[in-house]
This record gives sequence, structure tokens and C-alpha cells, in this order.
Amino acid sequence: MPRVPLHALIWSPEHRLYELYTRGQLTHRFRPAEEAAWLTWLREAPSFAFHGSSGSLNVYHEARPRGGSYWSAYHTSQRRTHKRYLGSSAQVTFARLEETAQALARASMPPSPSASAMRSAAGQPLLLSSKLAPPRLPHALVERERLLVALDGALLTPLTLLAAPAGFGKTTLLSVWARRQPAQVAWLSLDELDNSPTRFWVSLIAALRRCGGCAPSFGETAVALLSSPQPPPLSTILTALLQELEGRPAPPAPIVLMVDDYQLIEERAIHQGMSFFLEHLPAHVHVILASRVDPDLPLSRWRVRGQLTEIRADDLRFQEGEASQYLGQLLSPPLSQEEVQQLVSRTEGWIAGLHLAALTLQKRTDRAAFLQALSGSQRSLLDYVQEEILSRLPERVRDFLLHTAVLSQMSASVCQAVTAAPTREASQQMLVFLERANLFLVPLDEERRWYRLHELFREALLAALHTTHPEMVPLLHRRAASFYEAQAEWAEAITHARAAADYSMAVRLMEHTVEQFWLRGEAATIARWVLALPEQQARDHARLLLTTALYLLNTVAHTTQEQREKHNQEARHLMARVEGALQGEIDAPSSQLSATGAEAGAALREASAAEQALLKFRLRVRPAGGLRR
Repeated sequence: MPRVPLHALIWSPEHRLYELYTRGQLTHRFRPAEEAAWLTWLREAPSFAFHGSSGSLNVYHEARPRGGSYWSAYHTSQRRTHKRYLGSSAQVTFARLEETAQALARASMPPSPSASAMRSAAGQPLLLSSKLAPPRLPHALVERERLLVALDGALLTPLTLLAAPAGFGKTTLLSVWARRQPAQVAWLSLDELDNSPTRFWVSLIAALRRCGGCAPSFGETAVALLSSPQPPPLSTILTALLQELEGRPAPPAPIVLMVDDYQLIEERAIHQGMSFFLEHLPAHVHVILASRVDPDLPLSRWRVRGQLTEIRADDLRFQEGEASQYLGQLLSPPLSQEEVQQLVSRTEGWIAGLHLAALTLQKRTDRAAFLQALSGSQRSLLDYVQEEILSRLPERVRDFLLHTAVLSQMSASVCQAVTAAPTREASQQMLVFLERANLFLVPLDEERRWYRLHELFREALLAALHTTHPEMVPLLHRRAASFYEAQAEWAEAITHARAAADYSMAVRLMEHTVEQFWLRGEAATIARWVLALPEQQARDHARLLLTTALYLLNTVAHTTQEQREKHNQEARHLMARVEGALQGEIDAPSSQLSATGAEAGAALREASAAEQALLKFRLRVRPAGGLRR
């Protein structure tokens, strides 16, 4: 099949027309009843991608062997490509394209309902509803009026940035402000798995759908394009999304999109997409990012333009009056004013440090001695987690915390699997106990199904686990991987298998899901995992490396130059490891290949076939600029 087209014709459900993009830029709009302009453009075009209301196609103008030409449509799914003849340019109408897209989509459907269900489930990332709503407010709460007023500035600039280390109350502050605001708030809590452009933008669109300013169908076109095996450039997708935001009637109140834990994003393509999104944001939409570090965005430029509101660690530190009010809700009898001053001075207003100290003070009678010995550094406070909190807990509670610390999010079911608890109810009771005991357990939904540990507390638990029971770490991760595999949550399963250094399991899961990741636009994610495999697994699973390289190169046609170079470099590394594995097979003594002549012949034939496939692939991609030495 020819190369991916440079033009994309996309149906806009909001405007009820077709939009034509060339290299990511909107160039034409065509109404369905007015096809003359479309057919005029079509006479000069060699190819285009079609993303209609009924499905997607790649359409090419092809020459006949004996002269003349015609248009053909291609649709690829489940490693199979279907082709249909369209005819002359005059026959390539919008209705014909929609009809063909629908027909080829049906022809590509797998025969069994179970396979269809698997494909449907893999089409878009599964999202917990807790990611799309502000977390529950803690029982000990100080409403910080000075900061809430400062946050009101978010309605005056496109971007507001809350940047401070962990434990400074960023999430709580945003949650309080969101509940007080008449603005329509969209909330997105990020996790490690969101470090994929497809998953990130699909999640962001899901968050916008939850606010009153956007319909449940908002962003359908963008989601379909993001989930396509051969998506158009990200700028094209974001342009369609921004136009949909701009084209909606002005809501009665502005839309505020809050994105928490943005420090987890490391993928440069996401940063570039967010920069583009913020640069072209409609006037009635505002974004608030909460992050432990300054994100890789052009902050200085926006700061000079007056387009950025900032709240930093110095603003978020508890002042003495706020600390006194906060500690008074946790301690009885309350601390004296002098003791509060001493604690604020030692912790430098760090809220998590104050909370850790208060938990220790609840169990101490010699408060003065504790305050005198307490260091103001975060490292010392984390030491107190082990010495002053964990050591005072019952063994079963301490073990539960240590063992579940390998999980970024916790439910009764996954905790039962990881701790090998006898029943799910036992794990649920333990979670309820931890929450009531204020042991850094944060509920993520109203139904109390999902929780997470305070991140700093979790880090201290992991450090204690590695120190006291290092042999348990791979076992716990392996249990988590098996649980998530049974739930078909592949990214979590592979992540825990790799953390357990169980590369056999990780490779098995990758081989099972590599196509699913590619189909939803996450080929780069699995490429990172495959590149990190040890040499032995790379040699034993050369086919996985080759498949991953093929899928990775399949996505580069409509990426930026920087992304193209990155993907090409990753593909070169994969191919080099494949070649090394094949060379090892060829150089190995015949006695190592097999104990019998028949087995040796089979192994040599397989190695030869793989080598020929690799050679053909390299010859095919070189003219297209896929791999360059």
C-alpha cells in the first residue's frame, strides 16, 4: 500500500461539514451538499486520508497498467488490509466515501464476539472515574483565603501554574477552589500511565466532557483520530479540538481545566501539544497545572506577555496562624503558640511535614523533647515515618502498608491479590481502618473503592520495604502483575512485571498486546519497554523487537522532525539488537542449535527466514527515509 497521505479530510460533527487539513493546517471546508469545490480539489490530489462519521480510509489515485487512472480506498485493521475500487474522481463523493468506510469497517470486524469485545476495549484507554473529579477534602482542613483569592487570577490568564514540591497542599487547594467556583470545572488527575500522547489527550477530552460547558459527545473526532493506527499530526487533531471548543456557544461561566500531578509527564510530544493547545486556547477556557517541577513549557514567554499566573512553594507554605489552626484540628490538647512557632520554623511551613509531626505528637507525652530533636529537613521527617509511625503500628497493619506500597492506586481487590489476604472483605476493612486512622490514605472516589497513599509516605514505605524485606519486592510486583493481567489492564500488568524483573512474563504480555498498543497510538510506549529488555530476552524474542520497530516506524509519517528522529533512533536500536540476535543464531555451533539434525535444520530455516524478512524490511524502508545510518 502507498505511503500515508499528507492530506486529511475530517468530518466535524460540531459544524456538520468536512474539513481538509494539509500538513496539520486547515485549508478548506466542504459542506456535504456542495461538492463542486471538493471535486475540483480532488482532480489535483494524489491521495488523502478520510476520517468520516462512518469510519476511516486511506484513499489513493492509482495508475492503470495500460493507461488511465482510478481511485482506490484502503482500510487496515487487525494486521489485514482491505481494498475497494472507487472509480474516477467524479465518483469519489462524500456519500461514496462514507459508504465505503462503513463497508470496509464491517469487512474488517473479527468473526467472534469475544475478539470484537477485546478490540473495542483496546480502542481507548480505560479511565477510572476518580481521575476525573477533585479528590475528597481531608477532615483537617484550613481554607486559605489568601490563596483562594490568588487562584481567582486563573480566570484572567490562559494558564495558572502551581509549582511546589510534594506535600505543599497543591491538590487540596485546587479541590477547595473548585468547589467554591461558579466556573465550570473539568478535573484530570494524572498518573504514570498517562505519559503517552494518546492516553493523555483522550483523558483530557474525557475530563472536559464532565464539565457543564461541553456535551458528552465533545471531542469525538479527536478521540477517533488519536486512537487510529495511522493518526494525522497531533497539531491537526488539536486544531480540530480547539475549533470545537471555540465553535460552541459561550457558556454562562468560563471553563477551567485543572490538571493535577503534571510532573509525571516526561514525553516531549505531550509538552509540545500542550504548548500548542495553550497558545490557541479560546478566551472562555482556562487551564490550571499543578506540578512538583516547572513543566517543559515556554513559561518565560507567557510570563512576559502577562498570560501566566503563578503560585509557588513560598506562597503555599503554612503561615503561623494557618499552622496553628491546622494542628489544632489534629492535636488535643493543642500546642502552645511557642511550640507552633518552633514546629513551623523547623518544618519551614511544609504541610506534609507538619502532618507527619502531628501524627507522632499524638502518641508522645514528651512533646518538648520531640520538638527539640526534630530536624527541619524532609529527609529527617521521612525517617520519622519508619521510626515513629511504622514501629508503633500493629504488625498486620504495618505489613499491609509495606506490601501495598508497590501500588500507585489501591482497591480491595488488588490489595487482596498483592497481600494474599484470605478475602476481599478483609482488605476493604483494612483500607477503612487506615483512612479512619489518618494514615496517609487518600480516597479517590465517593464510593470508597479506590485509594492512594500520600506519595511521600509511600516513598518512605518503599524505602523501608527494600531495607527490611528486599526479597518480598519482586514477589509483590509479580502478584500485582498477575492481578492486572486477569483484568486485561495491560499497561499496569507490564509495568509491575518489569518492576519484578520477571522479563518472561513481561515479554509474554508485550507479545500479546503489541498490536493493541499500536492500534491506539501507543507504539512508542511499548518501544520503550522493549528497548529496556535484557540482552538474553532480546535474543530470545527477536520477532517482538522487529514487530515493535515496524509499528514504531509506521507512526512517523505525520510527526514532527524531532519526534521522527527520536523514533528512528529507537527503531535503529531495535533493529541492531535484532541483527545481533540473528547473527548469534548463525554463528552458534550446530551442537548448540539442536541435539538432532531435524531440529537443527528447523532452527536454521527459522533464523534464515527471519534474516530475509529483516533484509526485505530494511530495503523497503530505506527509500522512505525510515532508517538512516
